[in-house]
Amino acid sequence: MKKVTSNKKVIYLAILFCFILGQLGGTLIIKQLFLNYKLKDMLPQASAIAAEMAQNEMSIRGFKPYLMKVYDLEGNDLSPGDENKHLFFNVTSEEFKDALIDYIPEVIKYNKFAAIKNIKGFPSKSIVVGAPIIQDKQAVGVVFLLEPGSEFQAVLNGFYYVFTGTLLLGTLIISFFISSYLKEMKQLEKTRRDYIANISHELKSPIASIRALTETLADGMIQDEEKTNKYYGIILSECARLQRLIYDVLELSRMQNKKETWNKEKIDTQELVILIESKYSFLSDEMGIVFEITDNARNLPDVFSNKDKVLQLVNILMDNAMKYVQEDGKITFDAIVHSRVVTVQISDNGPGIAKEHLPYIFERFYKSEQSHNEKGSGLGLAIAEEIVNGLGEKISVTSKPGKGTAFQFTIRRFK
Repeated sequence: MKKVTSNKKVIYLAILFCFILGQLGGTLIIKQLFLNYKLKDMLPQASAIAAEMAQNEMSIRGFKPYLMKVYDLEGNDLSPGDENKHLFFNVTSEEFKDALIDYIPEVIKYNKFAAIKNIKGFPSKSIVVGAPIIQDKQAVGVVFLLEPGSEFQAVLNGFYYVFTGTLLLGTLIISFFISSYLKEMKQLEKTRRDYIANISHELKSPIASIRALTETLADGMIQDEEKTNKYYGIILSECARLQRLIYDVLELSRMQNKKETWNKEKIDTQELVILIESKYSFLSDEMGIVFEITDNARNLPDVFSNKDKVLQLVNILMDNAMKYVQEDGKITFDAIVHSRVVTVQISDNGPGIAKEHLPYIFERFYKSEQSHNEKGSGLGLAIAEEIVNGLGEKISVTSKPGKGTAFQFTIRRFK
């Protein structure tokens, strides 16, 4: 079913089928509406003529421009005079008879009749309306009034033009959306496959390391205690890496599938900054890098958001910066106060990001695609974007190769 709905040819054939079905259905509806209209318009005159014929009185002057044909029940032509002869073109009485007498039983049965008939010799189809001639409560004949069907054909042609034009325009619009949809579906499918491939790669790497080191230790090949402890340390490190990857995969999946919004409340930014400073001042000292919190960041107004998610967002961006700054590097925590929001900026003087990679920085496993040797799951920035979206805020990144990277995100001010 999926292959059928994603096949352009099948979709366009479905549109063509709908076009043919719509045109046929529209033609039948227009034909019926037009016949009902003509029946109301011409039947009173046909009935009046039939009444005069029943009394052997006939004055057809008031019934032009209709062409009139009268037949008895056996199909004999009883049409009076030849005043309408100029309307007959090259149609003989026999040809009229052949075209109309089959309708006599229907006129008698329903006391009225309307049809669009193609009569040989006429330049266009004819509107035919019939009424029975009643004498002594018995039908003795039928009166047919005929009118050129050019008006009906004009209405029908107008419908065809409008319907076809509307369908062509609709098809173009539908084609655009179908192409966009199929393109998006292909991109999503590619993203899904890449996601699975990247998860498989990230899982395989630590598992392979843990297995190789464990087999070496289990086989008793390492006798040196210091080397043995080193192996255990690597195993623990790989287990932690595996644990981070699994946590991040579950966290990202949970965020993307979560429909409810996070609760927001007033946040004391002074307290928030103290928490950030206490954690990352220690880590930066251990790594030999500089961590600076600007005066702007220390003097922010209260904000309205989810404290846990804001801290998680800051942790992701700070950890990301710490992975890429070199020894003696610098990370700056800054902020700008606007009328409605506060823009927080975390910048570093690391190697930076090439311009062509910036549009993909928040995609899953972006980092691991750039360098699989780096620590981390490669899902951090994707989680950061999900947090920002969940909070209803914005996040962006600017970077210059060799000069560093800066991430900015907004937090709504508390009013």
